[in-house]
Amino acid sequence: MRRAQNSVQPAEMKLASDDAQEFETAFRQVSRSAFLLARQVGRGTEEAKDIVQEAAMRGWRYRAGRTGEFRPWFLAIVYRLSCQRTLAWVPLPFGWDRPAPDSFGSAMDPDLLAALRELPTRQRAALWLRYCDDLTVTDVARIMSCSEAAAKQLLLRGRDALRLRLPPRL
Repeated sequence: MRRAQNSVQPAEMKLASDDAQEFETAFRQVSRSAFLLARQVGRGTEEAKDIVQEAAMRGWRYRAGRTGEFRPWFLAIVYRLSCQRTLAWVPLPFGWDRPAPDSFGSAMDPDLLAALRELPTRQRAALWLRYCDDLTVTDVARIMSCSEAAAKQLLLRGRDALRLRLPPRL
């Protein structure tokens, strides 16, 4: 899962201006990762889409205050929105169809996905950002609003918990 040291991630671009085209390009490059992060924090497909859309609006609104790379800055917005409690919506009137089952699929090992879902939200998010999104520990800490030491501790505890939950393989 790790990339070579010299690889360049296209979403790590820095925006030089308030140009809408540059923002859209950077957003398109990070939107899939943002969606998957919201899913890993425990949101359904539709909620995750709404969170990414809300994060894009907030990102555009507060783009002038951004410092550093676009990718960790944007994923931090998505993470914060994903961790907020959702509003209780008005129930559907009687007779309306229930929502369709979640059709989101993954190419990851089903045992690994099941074990990840059993982890606490913060450990799951830290592991996802570090190993599936290939971010540095510094970026994980920044996104999750914690120190690097705390991020390393989350990663350590998450890996240990996964080892206990996953069957041994040869």
